[in-house]
Amino acid sequence: MSDATPISMPARGTRRGRAEAASLLRSSPRSSRTRSSLAEPVAQIRRRSAALAAPHPALWGLALAVALLDAVWLRRVGIALAPFGFGVAAAMVAALLALAILLGPILSEPKLRAMALASASLIAVTVPIAVLHYLTATWALPLADARLARAEAALGFDWPAYLAVLQAHPRLAWWLALAYHTSGPQVGLTVIALSATLRVGRLWAYVRLFAVLLLAVVLIAALVPAAGPFVHYGLATVPDGSIETLGALWHLDALEHLRAGTLRTLALEDIRGLVTFPSFHVCLAVLTAWALAPIPVLGPLAIALNAVIVVATLGAGGHYLPDLLAGFVLPVTVIGGRALLRGRRTRAPNLRPEPAPHGSRCPG
Repeated sequence: MSDATPISMPARGTRRGRAEAASLLRSSPRSSRTRSSLAEPVAQIRRRSAALAAPHPALWGLALAVALLDAVWLRRVGIALAPFGFGVAAAMVAALLALAILLGPILSEPKLRAMALASASLIAVTVPIAVLHYLTATWALPLADARLARAEAALGFDWPAYLAVLQAHPRLAWWLALAYHTSGPQVGLTVIALSATLRVGRLWAYVRLFAVLLLAVVLIAALVPAAGPFVHYGLATVPDGSIETLGALWHLDALEHLRAGTLRTLALEDIRGLVTFPSFHVCLAVLTAWALAPIPVLGPLAIALNAVIVVATLGAGGHYLPDLLAGFVLPVTVIGGRALLRGRRTRAPNLRPEPAPHGSRCPG
């Protein structure tokens, strides 16, 4: 009988056997070379993906989901998209995303990366929601103008009298309309200002809240469609001396064709804002003022300008007073709800506030 100590071989397939086999593979030079050759491409993919994750992966999911819904709905109602404008928008999103990758892990330019990524996100979300906005008008639900006018009167506001004041003061009407038209450009200004000051967390919050508010406004307006006070009160003109003809009247032709089912081709450049209740201009004014508020000098100016926009929306935008009130309450509720949730997460045991993105001065 041999004095040699027997070697206990683990049964094939047992936990111990699998562990020892894995250990042998890890110690194998060939295995190490394989893992090394794969590690760098995987790391690069992860870095590229991380560069595109903000403002939030769910935002890109929302854009895709709405675009798919649009495609099905467009086919159902027989409306074709004019390819040029939508193709340009898609190309812009692709170019901005490529730029974000280049400026992220490759060149490490956080300001420009944030600017590119926020711009791509806003375009990617706004375009399909704008198409959805038009499609909901094909429901042709009863117009709510009479109800909105009655609610306005119950609040003690006389819209025709307000218009008469604007007509009596054309210079005032002109300045109000000019302020109203800054609402769109302020979106670009907000992206630039928050990126330049490295308030990246606040920028991501702005983009996410923009998407939430836009979708909420479109869905509410689909259930409460209205033509606006200029039509309801039988006024075919805008205040004398006002530069505004867009917000008050330019949507009527598209609204009529959509409700009648006679629109056959939709071009991106022809899309108009059909929303009356609630006012998205007021939503955007509140959101923009909130986003820019912490920035010295620019913040107080933005608050003052957007307060003027809220007032200008009545005449220049062709809105009832309830439109403004709902347009104010909605973003205040959303922003306040976000702050409340963040506060609860911060106070929760064993949790810490989410760290701000690299280079951000403010977590948002």
